[in-house]
Amino acid sequence: MRQRMMKAGVLLLGLMILFTIISRTAYNMSTAQVSTKKPGPQTFTPDVSARGTVTGREEIAVSAEESLRVKTVHVTEGQAVEAGQLLFEVDLQDLMEKMKEKQQELYSLDLQIQGAAESAAFSEKSRQLMLSQAQEDYNRTAARENAAVDGAQAELRQAQEVYQNFIADAVQPDSNQPDSGQTAEELLAAVQERQAAYDQAVQARDESLYQAQKALDSANLGETKDYSVEQSRITRGQKEEEIARLQALMDVQGRVTAPSKGMVTEVGVKAGSTTSGGGDILLSDLSGGASLTVTFSEDMRKYIREGTQAVVTAENALPGQQAAAERVTIQTIADSNMSGSAAGGMEAGDAATRQPGGDFRVTVHLSSELFSAGEPAVLKVEAQVSDYDSCVLAEALHLMSGDQYYVNVAEKRSTILGEEWVVRQVSVKLLEKNEKYAAVEGISSGQEVITESSRTLEEGSRVKVDHETD
Repeated sequence: MRQRMMKAGVLLLGLMILFTIISRTAYNMSTAQVSTKKPGPQTFTPDVSARGTVTGREEIAVSAEESLRVKTVHVTEGQAVEAGQLLFEVDLQDLMEKMKEKQQELYSLDLQIQGAAESAAFSEKSRQLMLSQAQEDYNRTAARENAAVDGAQAELRQAQEVYQNFIADAVQPDSNQPDSGQTAEELLAAVQERQAAYDQAVQARDESLYQAQKALDSANLGETKDYSVEQSRITRGQKEEEIARLQALMDVQGRVTAPSKGMVTEVGVKAGSTTSGGGDILLSDLSGGASLTVTFSEDMRKYIREGTQAVVTAENALPGQQAAAERVTIQTIADSNMSGSAAGGMEAGDAATRQPGGDFRVTVHLSSELFSAGEPAVLKVEAQVSDYDSCVLAEALHLMSGDQYYVNVAEKRSTILGEEWVVRQVSVKLLEKNEKYAAVEGISSGQEVITESSRTLEEGSRVKVDHETD
């Protein structure tokens, strides 16, 4: 009996040891292994620099006459060129065909101008003839109708005189006037008849003169002015200018060259394509000075304002020679995710329409005597050195949302199994950050900030600290 109890006790002890081992193994497997480091002071010397390519402050368009076939292109984008350097060539055969077409168009315009001029002269001659005939018809009508009115008026006056004499004789019986044998009523009727005839003559004259005047006015109006000759002459002048440009291009064997020293910023033609007549190749012109535009990431914005001092250094110095360098002032700051007038001239701190995580461009003016178009250069902003008391490793900083950050801190807590390390997430404010460290507010120098973990951590997670440093 005793032996059985001893065997049972030994078996129970073994089971307890086994379960303890299994429990401890499971606990170790479920517990994250972490490394920690306490916050400490750091000095931040930010590297606020970026690379770019020197360009001219002004951009000029170089082009040939429109619709000419390109034979060869001799430059590429970003290439520096000298004044007079060959940019591209047009096909001479195509150039001569275009010249012939323009000359034929010019000849056709000359014929149109000549025909329109002759037509206008004939129309004017016809108008003058019609005007002359209308004037003559008016004069003849006026003479004829005035004569008819004058005759009717004379007959009226004669009838009136006879009637008046008859009345006078009737009042004075002793008068020696001969007796006409007509009564007063007959003489009065004759006067009325002559009056009606006169009135009818006047009415007929007015109507005839009205119609004759209408015909004269119509002839005097002429035709609507024809501007086709003037328009054709304007077009002819344009054709002459086109022919002159084509001839000038033929004189140089179809070679298009750079008008000034600069850098090729855009090539809009290629072999076999046709010219656009405007902006076939764009050049940045150094005659008005040089400029450099570089792009910075958003986290560099706090170091840069318009008017901030910087240094530009060339990167193409020959062996044994010192690279060209110039102290400059930042002229403009523009967000890369903005366009038009909204992007120009913004203060670096203006976040009205800025997108988080975006880039921004910085432009400075350079001396064209020190730098050449197409030359690579580095812009380094003179940023202020800063000292911070509470800094953690950059990998210990986690983004919560927007610009809210937190760090995981390991803290000891008493449990039924004794003291354990537990994770607590602490919100912090990011002051500055570089590739290695982040300066923050919200934690103390004695806290154990988790820098590495074997698995993802959450608030309250149990951890095993493998390495602790002060």
